[in-house]
Formats: sequence, structure tokens, C-alpha cells
Amino acid sequence: MAMQMKMQMKMSQQLIMTPQLQQAIKLLQLSRAELEELIEQTLIENPVLEEGMDMDTFPSKTENTQEQAESEETPEVVTETEEFETARENEQENAVQDEIDWQQYIEQIEQFGGYQERRYNVVSDDEESPSIEITAAQTESLADHLMWQLDMHKLTPLEHQTGAHLIGNIDDDGFLVTSIRELLESQQGLYNQINTNLNSQEPKKDMEFDADLFDMKFQSGKTTQKKKNIEDETFLNEHEKSVVEEPVKPEISPAACCYVESVLNKIQQFNPNGVGARSLQESLLIQLEILGEGDSLSSRIVKNDMQFLESKDLKKIARRQKQDIEQVIQSYRLIMSLEPKPGREFIANPSHHYIIPDVYIYQKDNEYKVALNSAGMPRLRISNYYKDLSNNLEDDGSLTKDYIMEKVKAGQWLLKSIEQRQKTIYRVTKSILRFQKKFFEKGIHYLRPLVLKDVAEDIDVHESTVSRITTNKYVHTPQGIFELKYFFTSGIDQARGEAVSSKRIKDMILQMVQKEDLKSPYTDLQIADVLERQSGIKVARRTVAKYREALNILPSNKRKQLF
Repeated sequence: MAMQMKMQMKMSQQLIMTPQLQQAIKLLQLSRAELEELIEQTLIENPVLEEGMDMDTFPSKTENTQEQAESEETPEVVTETEEFETARENEQENAVQDEIDWQQYIEQIEQFGGYQERRYNVVSDDEESPSIEITAAQTESLADHLMWQLDMHKLTPLEHQTGAHLIGNIDDDGFLVTSIRELLESQQGLYNQINTNLNSQEPKKDMEFDADLFDMKFQSGKTTQKKKNIEDETFLNEHEKSVVEEPVKPEISPAACCYVESVLNKIQQFNPNGVGARSLQESLLIQLEILGEGDSLSSRIVKNDMQFLESKDLKKIARRQKQDIEQVIQSYRLIMSLEPKPGREFIANPSHHYIIPDVYIYQKDNEYKVALNSAGMPRLRISNYYKDLSNNLEDDGSLTKDYIMEKVKAGQWLLKSIEQRQKTIYRVTKSILRFQKKFFEKGIHYLRPLVLKDVAEDIDVHESTVSRITTNKYVHTPQGIFELKYFFTSGIDQARGEAVSSKRIKDMILQMVQKEDLKSPYTDLQIADVLERQSGIKVARRTVAKYREALNILPSNKRKQLF
């Protein structure tokens, strides 16, 4: 059979993700702060856009605007299932671009006046909004506190500089998260200054040091040491070695490491006690030393029996230390009184900023209402200057007019995308209110299982749209402020065909643990039995363990207090 070549026409649909469409989808998942930053950046990059009218020119939260929101037609929200239609509309728009009446085009956009929540309830700047009591007091940071003490000590300029680098690598819990060797390798200038300073001094004879200390750092709750696994390198071929090998770094001298260690020792005497340690063990030993217990039984236990402290096996500690159990109990009580996270007092309120809700759910006239929070949000519109400029330019295909038209189209798309984003937040919140109304009335024990698909089907959008629009968006409710994702929770099926929210079960577990007898705490199995006996909720022991770990609650043997 002879093969022939021939031409054939075939029609097919293909999804083209234009930059404008990608921008519209991206806007859905931006937080309020990120959106404001994007708007500010756009105002710099697009001269056609400018800040428009103030918030008080737009409707306040009234029942009329809410009814108008539900009845008036608005542009549909961009989702994956609608991307093809949007792309096709974009092609049609490009095809008729040359037929657009430029003057009418500008006037229509100017009349649009930027994105406005005019179809929804909004809370404006001059309007009394629901109270937000969630701002954290501005407190001194741990780094500031340590630097203040560093400034107060009589140190040489080089010691001060070294101390500042060390403090910069102490995390919020008060632990040193970089090793001395890594610090010197990354700060070549500091290393050179230290060597120059050491060379100008008389060499110290019989200098003693622990080389392992120079590679220690606090990481992920444990002390780690940098190790070189030479055997693994034999499995790499020459090509792989050329890719993974790091540039050769100069060998760090032990004397320079000792110098940094001496400065670190000074910082470890700062307040709060135990700061600057490279492990929990080192932090506890520093605190005991400050308390004058450096040579005590408590210090020996911390040095040699940390694993038995964790399991609270005091009898074994007494045998290993060859001490009476009463003495071990006294030492145990002292150790338990120490602070495992020296920087805790400086991170009691870690947010240090306002959480500004994107939307409100509030009660009025015995009904729950939804209102977008537009207070402080920059408003965009097409600049009057460019509107007037377009009137004076001839339609001769000049680059100036093409440039203005391109910027106007980009600005119009941004305004439309922001409008769609705001509308979607409103619609999703309304849907959540319908599903979770009992929660807003009575609290967390009435939170029902809810998945993205439920809301997506309710408002006729794709699940991914609901996922994006509920990310980093907050709602102010009579029960407090929550991320919109909070209301989506899995459930555990019960015998009667009902389902109980996992968040409700977690809250019940937390309350039980908070009220338990610390000398005889609940085991996971006992928690499951209490839930079924008192609330009729059947939960497996392994599910209780899973929820307990998610709540950062220790097992019963580690929650138990011996005295």
C-alpha cells in the first residue's frame, strides 16, 4: 500500500491562558495586604491608573445594597471551568479592537470609575464597624533586648561586632541556630578581623577547646552537628561531583572559633537566663549555673540523664546517680522549674500587627448580614489626564495612542478582576453563612462538616476558586475572627448517619485535657470512652491520638505530674 501525503483541516478547541487570565486567577488568592501592595505597584507601572474616589462616596452597609447584590447581574468569576470561555471572549475582543470607538471606550471606563463594591454591603472608613480587639501590644523583641545588654557591656569593638552577629542568629525561642564554624565561614570579613586581632596578641600556650562545640547549633528542636560523609561521595561520578561540590572554603582556625565561643559565653550570661544555647540541655545547664547549681545533682542529671528526665523515670536516675529517690525528686522539681524556651516572654504576642478582616458577618434585626470591608482599600480609576489626552490625539496608529490604549486595556482588566475577586469573597461568605449558621449563633460545638465542593456547588463555581478565595482571607464574626478556610472541616460519621465536625472533637479533647487531673491524665483510649459516654460521639483511639498531636498535646505519660 503506497503512502501518500495530504493536507487535512481539523477543528479543535484549545485553552490559551492569556496573561490577563492568569492575573485574574492570581488575584483570587491574594491576601488583603498583597492586594494593596499589587495596587500600589500597578499605580507606579501604569500611568493611566490613579486613585479614585474615597470610600465614603460608596454605599454603606444597608439592606438595600444587599438585596441589590443578590438581584443585579455582575460579571462571572473566573475559574478553571470557565477559562476556555474567557479565552474565547478575549479572542473576539482582540478581533474587534480596531472597530472600537476610542472616545466612547474611555468614557465607559471612566464611568465605571474603578472597582466598586456598589453591589454589596460595604463598611467604609467613616462608618462604625464591628470592634476588632486583636491587636498585639508592641513589645521589645528578644534581639533588641539582647543588643541593649550587649551595648551595656564593656566590650572591644570586635567583640561587639561578633556579639551582634551571634545575636542575629538567635531565634525567637532564644537558641543559637547557626554553628560558630558556619558563622565564620559566612562572614569572611569578621573572620579576617578576628585573625588579625589574634595575630597581634601573644599566643596562648596549651589552649584547651572542644572542637565539637564549634559545629553545634539548634535546629528543629534538637542539637545537630555538621558531619562530612566521605563514604557517600564515592557513589558520585565525576559529572555529579562537578555539580554538587561546593566551592572550597578556607579552613577555620580553632583560635578564631575559641574567640567567638568566648563572646558567646558572655551572651549566655544575658537575660533571659539560658539564652544563646545550642540545645535544651545546654540551656538548662546555663540556667543552673546562674542559680549557683553548676556542680549540683541537678546539673549532673541534665548532663547525663536527659533521656530519663523526658520519660520521668526518676527511679532509674536515682540508681544511675547513686542517690536517694528523695534527693532526685528535689532535683527534678528544680529542673522542671527552669525555662525550656528562654525567649518565650518575648514571643507571647508574635503577630505584632492588625488582622484586618476582608468581610464581616454581623447580626442586625435578628438576621445575620454579610458586608465587605472596603475601609482603607485603595481605589482605582482611569486618569482624567489621559482621558483628555486621548481626545487630542488623532487616530493615526501612532505609538502614543497605541501605548495609551494598551495601558487602558490593562487597567480595565485589573479593575474587572478586582471586582470579580470582591464579588467572589462576598458570595463564598454568604454560602458559608448558610451552611454554618448555627456556629455563628451558638459556637464551635455547632460547626458542621463542610467541604469545598459544597460551597462550590452552592454558588456555581469551581472548587479551586473556593480554595483560592478562602486562602488568607479573614472574616469578623460574633464568635471571633477566623480565616475563611476555618469553616471547611472534615467529619466523622456516626451510627445514625450524622457526621460530627473534626474541629468540634478537637475542641472537646482540648477542654478535657485542660480540666484533667494532672496526676492521672486521660489516655487516648479514656478520651475516646468519655466522648462516647458523655456526648455520644464515637471516635477511634488512633483518631484521638491524631487530633491530640495536631493540638500539640503530649501523650498522657508526658503530661503526668509526679507531685
